[in-house]
Amino acid sequence: MRLVITINDFDFINTSFIILLCKLFSIIFAILMYRLYLRNENTMISVIIPTYNRANLIRRSINSILKQTYQNLEVIVVDDGSTDNTPLEIKRIQDNRIKYIKLIENKGGSNARNIGIKKARGKYISFQDSDDLYYPNKLEKQIQNIIIKKSNLDFCKIKVIYNSSLSLFYPNKRQEKSILKGKIFDELVSKGNFISTQAILVQKNFMRKFFFDTNMPRLQDYEVILRMIPKVKISYTPNVLVDLQMQKDSVTQSKVKLKKAISILLTKKFNFNLNQKILFLNYLNKIQSLLHQSKKYNK
Repeated sequence: MRLVITINDFDFINTSFIILLCKLFSIIFAILMYRLYLRNENTMISVIIPTYNRANLIRRSINSILKQTYQNLEVIVVDDGSTDNTPLEIKRIQDNRIKYIKLIENKGGSNARNIGIKKARGKYISFQDSDDLYYPNKLEKQIQNIIIKKSNLDFCKIKVIYNSSLSLFYPNKRQEKSILKGKIFDELVSKGNFISTQAILVQKNFMRKFFFDTNMPRLQDYEVILRMIPKVKISYTPNVLVDLQMQKDSVTQSKVKLKKAISILLTKKFNFNLNQKILFLNYLNKIQSLLHQSKKYNK
């Protein structure tokens, strides 16, 4: 048997080789540009942690930030009027990158985050809660994605731990399909939020145009993302980079606050197109109906 190679075969091999070289060159160029950017720009990240009576958890949360592979950062802990040993626990961490702000009156996580945004010195802002954990490469992966994609805001996948036997991932596989198709906003307005505050890395100057709504008792992250929709250039890092631990006393467990939050969302005027507005109203009405049924059956 003789092996016959035609001129067309050589053309195919040459074309494939050129395509491979181009892809390799693009990757190398992106890495070089990323490293050059970090070297020549002030790329500090300000990580904002609102906390209230989480003395038993706050040190673990802060340490997960200080141990990041990306080290050009500051940690802004905004203590929302804690009455436990939170100040003492924070003082035990010897690191000059920590900035501790003590508020006299408890006014909620949105107010605390807004104060952190105003005090931030970094070019980028990330959010953490006192009972959650960053993976070691969280900030590095996201800032790289923002620079490469030239986005204002990046969000990653998170793992939500409800108890020792139940964990869920957001966004889920179905939501990821919509994200990859470029239908992220339609997915948000029709199915609800999958961009948790802890998943976000955002340009500070962009975040300062919005801030969190302090009237929202829940869904604060959802509400601010909806306001950003017409103006944000968003990117997605498809890696689990945060563990979000659901506590028994967590605000996200309150159905009363959820009902109030939905009522507020129904009164807001978001910059949606007609189709998005219909999808959004249908979604909110569905949640209200489920809450009503739950109340009825629990009587």
